[in-house]
Amino acid sequence: MQPVKITISGDYIDCQIYRGILYLWTLDGSILVYKWNELVESFVDDPANMIAMSYFFLESNYIYDYHLNKLFKDLNFRELLKEKFSVIDGAYSLSEEQASRFLIKEQDTPDRVIPVDTEIYNNTLYYINEAGLHSATVNRPSKSNNPVSSRPRKLWDCRLLSIKANKYPQIALSAGEEGLYELNNVEEISFDSLRRADSLTPIYKISGRHSSFANYSYLSIYNTSLIDSSYLAVFKWNLHDDNFSSKRRAKRRFDGTIPEEELFGQRVNDQYLSWGVQDKIYRATDFGFEIVKFDNGTANNGPFWRQLDSVHLKPWKGRVIGGGAAYFGTIIECENALVIMLSNGEILTITGPITRWRVYPRSNNYENQLHVILDDRIEIYSFNHDYFVNQEHKDFGIEYTPEAHSKKRW
Repeated sequence: MQPVKITISGDYIDCQIYRGILYLWTLDGSILVYKWNELVESFVDDPANMIAMSYFFLESNYIYDYHLNKLFKDLNFRELLKEKFSVIDGAYSLSEEQASRFLIKEQDTPDRVIPVDTEIYNNTLYYINEAGLHSATVNRPSKSNNPVSSRPRKLWDCRLLSIKANKYPQIALSAGEEGLYELNNVEEISFDSLRRADSLTPIYKISGRHSSFANYSYLSIYNTSLIDSSYLAVFKWNLHDDNFSSKRRAKRRFDGTIPEEELFGQRVNDQYLSWGVQDKIYRATDFGFEIVKFDNGTANNGPFWRQLDSVHLKPWKGRVIGGGAAYFGTIIECENALVIMLSNGEILTITGPITRWRVYPRSNNYENQLHVILDDRIEIYSFNHDYFVNQEHKDFGIEYTPEAHSKKRW
């Protein structure tokens, strides 16, 4: 089953999608804010195709819904859905002028500085630039002058390299030589287990070891360094008695780190990149990568992991320089191409040069999408094969579980 793609022409540097709104940052320092739902619906000529297009680009969470997912055991239902999907054209495109029909507004970026990295969570845009970490409200009422607030709040003056949000109100902060930090806005944390790094903002220092970028593996955080060895910062649920009720409550507690050497069972050469997302941890090799299956464990037992597979890529794609994962597959960023190892065993290669790419596995509606920014356009892919894949036995992509899916917050 081939992905469906929407292409929008233009010179972009970053992108986010949130609650029916597409945000595109341009090279001239502005943000283009689009009505995503209306843009997608403009491609539907036959009302009979609206259901499939909605699942593709607007509401993928309905397909992953636990009750609907049970219907996939019915072969007749599966074939009917595949038939609905198959009638959708594989590619749609809009010029900048055509896309302007769906433009809410073009506005300056907050601070009028192009951000290094962005995340949107709980109607808030978090972004970093050379001045530190900032936040600005989004999804504002139509009567507001700007969809993104022009009055951002500075949260921290530390110069960061990347940020990554969890499904809870937590954001991993990679600060290079300064180490790995976390912005944590929930009560479910044992405050004696981590040192607070800022007196005004709930930012906690996890480790002083170098951090280039990081991502969440369930409760834990996998920290990637481009100049040093990487590691898994392990968090667990700590059960304790609630003073105000007879119930026991769980608090997230930092439990130390596991070096990548231990996860992969051998000495790791620092020149090989490694990264982790949810239930998979990856490490680059000379011409490919290897995969470890990870389980964070429960309050009563620790994490465990096992080797899954080793994959070779064609040499022309170049060295592995980045990676990520979504439900639909594993994304491998190489020097000359972006390689998507799909959960059904197929491979999609997008040739570069690639400016940036994003996936949204912790979103409610866009978990099946891959956004790829190239020199003169953004390509938005919708992958719809993973609904038909055995989740427990797939090597590529995040394993879908109803429990994890039901706890999403954004």
